Amino acid sequence: MEPELRTILESLPEKAYRSKLEPHRELIRELRRKGQTYREVAHLFAERLGLYVAPSTLHSFVKVRAKHRKRTQFELPPVQLAAEDSPVLDRVAALKTKPTVRTAKPSRFVFRENEPLTLTNNGGEQ
Repeated sequence: MEPELRTILESLPEKAYRSKLEPHRELIRELRRKGQTYREVAHLFAERLGLYVAPSTLHSFVKVRAKHRKRTQFELPPVQLAAEDSPVLDRVAALKTKPTVRTAKPSRFVFRENEPLTLTNNGGEQ
């Protein structure tokens, strides 16, 4: 970078945080990790720091900053039940092995070239 541009950059003062919660970002993060609700965090801020903030403001603050992070969703594994423990599982397994028979629906319309489309009376035969 050119020296004159660097001096301009260094002469600019630090910009203040736009949010009054930004200096407490790590505290909010740790409190949320410990299971504190937004309402409890807001109450703690009012009581201990004299900082009055709505729980919805805390939620928005956290949501905006978490939006660009990739977060892994954890799921509980499905419960493994033995087939002999549940007669429902036996019926489900039987239904899964049962072959399905698909019958073709009869055509309701008849198409003949150079004629208008006609509706059949008895499901396919005219």
